[in-house]
Amino acid sequence: MYNNIDVDTISKELRCVEREGVLEVGKPVTFLRIFRPKEAQQKGVVVTGWETFNEHPALILFEGYLTKTNEAYLERKGTS
Repeated sequence: MYNNIDVDTISKELRCVEREGVLEVGKPVTFLRIFRPKEAQQKGVVVTGWETFNEHPALILFEGYLTKTNEAYLERKGTS
């Protein structure tokens, strides 16, 4: 769905929650969960942080991490 969408559209429609952590290999990263606020609102979910998505994983569109050297890994989660 996000092929050929400009950055402005993505920045208006998507948001991210993050938390600091460490990969299994001991590499420090920032874990990311990307979601659509409008979808959360439509389902009556108030996003208060990372833990919100532990209870509502279907709202996660992409999940992954960003390394300290700005290497990103994202996996598509949601189907919307």
